[in-house]
Amino acid sequence: MGHNSLWQTGPCDEHGLGRFHTFGAKDVYRWAVFHVFGANRAPHEPLMPRPDNWPRTILHVDLDAFYTSVHQRDDPKLRGIPVAVAGRSRRAVVMGASYEARAYGVRSAMPLHEAMQVCPQLTVVQPDGARYREASRTVHQIFRRFTSPELVEGVALDEAYLDVTARTRHGTSNAEEVARRIKFQIHTEVGLTASVGAATSKLVAKVASGTRKPDSLVLVPPGTEADFLAPLPIVVIPGLGPKTEERLHAMGLRTVGALAAYETQRLVQALGTNGAVLQRLAQGRDRSPVDGSRPAKTISAETTFENDVSDRGQLESALRDLTDRVTERLKTDGVRARTVYVKLKLPDFRLVSRQVSRTSPTDDVETIFRAARSALEKSHVESRAVRLIGVGLSGLEHPEPDLQLTLFD
Repeated sequence: MGHNSLWQTGPCDEHGLGRFHTFGAKDVYRWAVFHVFGANRAPHEPLMPRPDNWPRTILHVDLDAFYTSVHQRDDPKLRGIPVAVAGRSRRAVVMGASYEARAYGVRSAMPLHEAMQVCPQLTVVQPDGARYREASRTVHQIFRRFTSPELVEGVALDEAYLDVTARTRHGTSNAEEVARRIKFQIHTEVGLTASVGAATSKLVAKVASGTRKPDSLVLVPPGTEADFLAPLPIVVIPGLGPKTEERLHAMGLRTVGALAAYETQRLVQALGTNGAVLQRLAQGRDRSPVDGSRPAKTISAETTFENDVSDRGQLESALRDLTDRVTERLKTDGVRARTVYVKLKLPDFRLVSRQVSRTSPTDDVETIFRAARSALEKSHVESRAVRLIGVGLSGLEHPEPDLQLTLFD
């Protein structure tokens, strides 16, 4: 099979080798080589031909249906049936949906009562943050076997970029081998599946990981990026907002390829400098680095009350619970926060947000709770009813090196 074909293997067959499909040279993806493997394939099995010597090798790893998959892994009764993760309140929203539930139209962020309407047999399980964090930590330990910690950029508990160029630059390994081993180790050690996109940029790797989910591996070799992206809808470009999407649609631009080929000056006139940036991304031109040295910009948690709450004691009780949750995440990530903010949503859906900043960062739960309580007081909602309350931390910093010594005692 030559370089001008697209290769894809589907989910594992009974021999674990996967089903094999070939697309001809006239296919829209003709210059992209796709390998889509099941996670159960052992890394020692023969590899298909592939181009080597990538100038940069970036992986985007996305754990499939992460929240529900953790529950299905741990409870055999949940396997093969529609499952959603959500709170108990009648105002709860779906935090995650299994692929069985998605087949009925259940989606993340959907109000739970709507999810129950489209899928009456839906099984709802309570969120278990500690279990999710433990699974995520174990997966990140696997990542660090393949590259240095500063080249693992966590986007969320279930998603990360890895720069593995050091492993592929000198021909000792290649993108396919590294990605397959990561998938195999996640499956055998954590009991989860992951979809992986491999490319020379973060943008293309992220798009690739989402094209054949679940349990897939999609490789986009150097020089094929623009052709790979061209037939896809413009919404696949990360960070493209709905308003910009509407404006592009009004200009007749619906695919990434159309955006890539559009006259640059007209794009800039319509969208400002963002137009030129979007076009470069549409052309597959993205040199942004994988940077695991930066902590997340914010850490937050919120809760929606089943009935609107005006009692100050009940609000502070919820504030305490949320503070405990964000502080636990803060310590898990090994960072400290300078700013604590509280968000309130009123019955008319108006948002009120207040913050308190410190001169020095902290990860002390009592200090953070006092700051959150002070922010609540500054909101001046007094006896007004509250529909939702949230606590967030920003100004996140890694401790100075001398403060980290206790981690290794």
